[in-house]
Amino acid sequence: MRPNAHVEQSDDNLIERQCPYCAGADHQVFKRYSRDRWLVVECSDCGFVYLWNVPDYSQLVDEFAWEKSYEAEHRRRVQERGSSKRAAKAFRDMLAQPSRTEKLYRRLFKPGPVLDVGCGAGSSIPSGYTPFGIELSRHLWQVANARMQRTGGHCVHAPAVEGIDMFEPKTFSGVILRSILEHERQPLPLLAKVSRVLRDDGAVFIRVPNFASLNRKIRGSNWCGFRYPDHVNYFTPRSLSDMASKCGFRMRLLHPLRVAVDDNINGSLRKSTPPH
Repeated sequence: MRPNAHVEQSDDNLIERQCPYCAGADHQVFKRYSRDRWLVVECSDCGFVYLWNVPDYSQLVDEFAWEKSYEAEHRRRVQERGSSKRAAKAFRDMLAQPSRTEKLYRRLFKPGPVLDVGCGAGSSIPSGYTPFGIELSRHLWQVANARMQRTGGHCVHAPAVEGIDMFEPKTFSGVILRSILEHERQPLPLLAKVSRVLRDDGAVFIRVPNFASLNRKIRGSNWCGFRYPDHVNYFTPRSLSDMASKCGFRMRLLHPLRVAVDDNINGSLRKSTPPH
């Protein structure tokens, strides 16, 4: 048995993972950050932090669908958070307010089809682009597909790492990975497939919780980036950039001056080899 790997499984559909970054099998449990049956661990080989036991994709369609688990976690945090903590969070949010997404996408993406991976209800892609999406939640996929079909696109109902195979190479001028890579059991294969469907002159917007943030170090297990079992990968700017580089991307931080205090990493990816 691997060290620190034992957990009593009450659900046979839970999957015990190797490190999603280096495929290492050995890890140490972060007892401080683990809760209930969910174990947050650090890879003994590369130091990547991830959720060791995760639901199968089939459970994410309905039982652990994002909109359900998000609402449950939101209610739990509201009950635990006192008025002073709510005020502190509002102040941090004010300091770390991200750029308006529509302006950001228009700055990054050239005209053409845009793919939103983990698109939710499908409302993120601005007008003027042909919208495409991938969504695993059955309810959200139905909403997104109906919305996207009205403007010439569509939404695929599948796990992201499988659904992206339904698109031809070099299809998209832009790909949105907003709040999806932290949910994805196979982040490295997904990034490699994003490179396949992105045009040579295309761009990727990427956003994930920032495990290296000052707030996580202060708040510990109460940090807003911990969500069980939604968030299965915990990135730092360094590990996210390294994983992107493995898949042929170069990453640029969009808000480098505030990344140390920002609860999220916001970046853009472009292919490392420029088009000829």
